[in-house]
Amino acid sequence: MNKATLAACLATAFACPMLASAQTAPAAAASAPAVPSLGAVIAATPGLSLNGYVATTYTHFDTSTPAQRQFDTTQNGFTLNQASLTAAYLPTSGFGASVTLLGGNDATYLPGGSQMGVENAFVQYAQGNLTLLAGRLPTLAGMEVVSPLANNEISRSLLFFDLEPIFHTGVRASYAVDGALTVTGGVNDGFNRASPVTGASKTVELGASGSPTKMFSYSVAYYYTGTSAYYNSAVLSKEQLLDLVGNLNATDALSFGLNIDLVSKNDYNGIGTGTGKANGYALYANYAINDKYTLSGRGEYLDDKEGLVSGTLGTANKLKELTLALNYAPVKNVKLSAEVRQDKSDLPIFDSGAKDKQTSFELLAAYSF
Repeated sequence: MNKATLAACLATAFACPMLASAQTAPAAAASAPAVPSLGAVIAATPGLSLNGYVATTYTHFDTSTPAQRQFDTTQNGFTLNQASLTAAYLPTSGFGASVTLLGGNDATYLPGGSQMGVENAFVQYAQGNLTLLAGRLPTLAGMEVVSPLANNEISRSLLFFDLEPIFHTGVRASYAVDGALTVTGGVNDGFNRASPVTGASKTVELGASGSPTKMFSYSVAYYYTGTSAYYNSAVLSKEQLLDLVGNLNATDALSFGLNIDLVSKNDYNGIGTGTGKANGYALYANYAINDKYTLSGRGEYLDDKEGLVSGTLGTANKLKELTLALNYAPVKNVKLSAEVRQDKSDLPIFDSGAKDKQTSFELLAAYSF
């Protein structure tokens, strides 16, 4: 065997195992799949949502002790009103749940009176046209809501403060007959109660709502309780609230709203006699100047026949208020608003009983996500 042949054999002997090794070596490990973002998971899951907002205001009153307001309590200064977060899984069929946490100065209306609490929390079961809810539920009554994003005025109405509940703890069933009618019924522990009041009976709620046409929508809510304690809360006696809401879209830019509340309470004075009544009316007008600016107005009249809700128990009192507001949306998730409002009363109930009227100016900035 000559040197050339030997060299070829040696080369073959070393090269073949190396070639085989290269051919049989496992491929490099594939890159690990990217972990999906929370937003991607939410977007890919029908019925799952996570959203919230932060809202702050500057308020100036010409009275030192603001009255007849649900949330506005600062005489002259800035306030973090609300920081809200809602996590919900509400599929169109089957079980789901929703929780809304609320922080800020406005959260003090919640049980406990602190600046952090649970606004709503409920379990839902949906099947076809039927929806069942159980837990802390938003009220059926009223035109306005807790979130400032859904209201055209910064301050809440007299009706929102004096006559309407905000939430209920109980059970509720809704059945959608069609787009023009959804009927609702439920039982709860009363108005704004996290737990039942000793000696008070359950409250029954009935409701109907719908949009018969593109131009018009409505809702009706009725609450009845045999021995509740909300209006003049020191007295346990029969209470009733009938709430009517209507919205009319006159044009693409111009809309109107009407909210009527009729309230009655037996034994309103706590001496076993008398039925206290209070009737409230609120009219709204909104005009979209363009896609960024909206001009809004609200006028109210509250006839408190026995002083049941305005703090003049036993003496009739009439309240009026007029509000003008300008809303500006510079970008999709930002709302900026300015408002001027004046309240008037037949009796001096403002500024600790020193004045019969109250004027305020407010600015609001809100960001939603």
